[in-house]
Amino acid sequence: MASSAGSLKGTGTYVTLAKTLNLLVCENDMKFQPTEPSQGKFSYTGGDGLYTFAAANGMRIRGHNFIWHSQSGWAANVNGTRDQMLSIMRTHIDSVAGHFKGKVLEWDVLNEITDDGNGNALRKSFWQKAIGNDYADSAFFIAHRADPYGKLYYNDYGADGVNGKSTAMVNLAKGWLTNKVTIDGIGLQCHLSSGFKKEDISANIKRFGDMGLRVSLTEIDIKGSNTADWTNLLGACLENFNCTSFVTWGIYDGGTWLGSSCNGCLPYDASYQPKPAVQAMIDLMNNVDPAVVAKRKDFIKTDLAVPIIAFPRELRRANLRGGMLGVDAVPVFSTGSEMVDGLGRNRAIAPNSPWAGGLSVLPQ
Repeated sequence: MASSAGSLKGTGTYVTLAKTLNLLVCENDMKFQPTEPSQGKFSYTGGDGLYTFAAANGMRIRGHNFIWHSQSGWAANVNGTRDQMLSIMRTHIDSVAGHFKGKVLEWDVLNEITDDGNGNALRKSFWQKAIGNDYADSAFFIAHRADPYGKLYYNDYGADGVNGKSTAMVNLAKGWLTNKVTIDGIGLQCHLSSGFKKEDISANIKRFGDMGLRVSLTEIDIKGSNTADWTNLLGACLENFNCTSFVTWGIYDGGTWLGSSCNGCLPYDASYQPKPAVQAMIDLMNNVDPAVVAKRKDFIKTDLAVPIIAFPRELRRANLRGGMLGVDAVPVFSTGSEMVDGLGRNRAIAPNSPWAGGLSVLPQ
């Protein structure tokens, strides 16, 4: 579930419901502007608050996000050179990832970098304009160096099923993997409307799995949703071994960023009461295909039988033979050449180190 740290204070109904979940993400508190409100000056109050709440309640957290074209405050107005902007990127990621090192399950290193139009090329953000297309590669390398424990993701919207944008993301991921860029997963935001095609989303998850990448459904809300929508989306995740987390953007209809356009977009109603979809998802979790369970366990090298689901505690306590881990078992842990490659760059951008596969040279 996405939440602000401030909303998790006290003992109200919202806090009581939040304590039944198992994966949290800051709605805004860990983005660029809140964490680095002025150049070189960092604030971690919101993220620390979220982590403290999560640790106290047997939960994990997602880090959202390092590099985005929006909510980047002063950095968007620098108009710097390539080296200056790389330095800003490196300082920010090193500082934020370093502060939360070992505490974050998944990092959204890159957020919304693919254009909706323009042939789904890279978005012409201030990062891309100043640094070049390899700014994305650099962000992953810096993040891996700063926190080698968190799983590194590229997260985007409008690419939940098989379409031009998600195909562009597949091609980006192939380029990163070919060039030894450290990427662990793809985040599909899943801001959906009722009636989407389960098969389309499942097929999209699968093709990232075929590349060895995790997929997390990261910002789920479904306008006008019914029970079938929720079981279809969860089912698309459960039937793919590489789908490893399932996160709603909010938990109840009265607290969504969509406001009046929500029209029943989350699994709890405006009075914090569970909709029938919640029990239907619990039932679905208790009937997971054991073959997929076994493959997922092997893929993520842990005893998680099914994805980490940011829904009620009943999902965590489901039968271990086909369902979720019990809460007590969830640990809280603390080419350089003249030839332009497929990503449009003509020099490598990773620091020369063993894990970088010998590539060079990001300014140190």
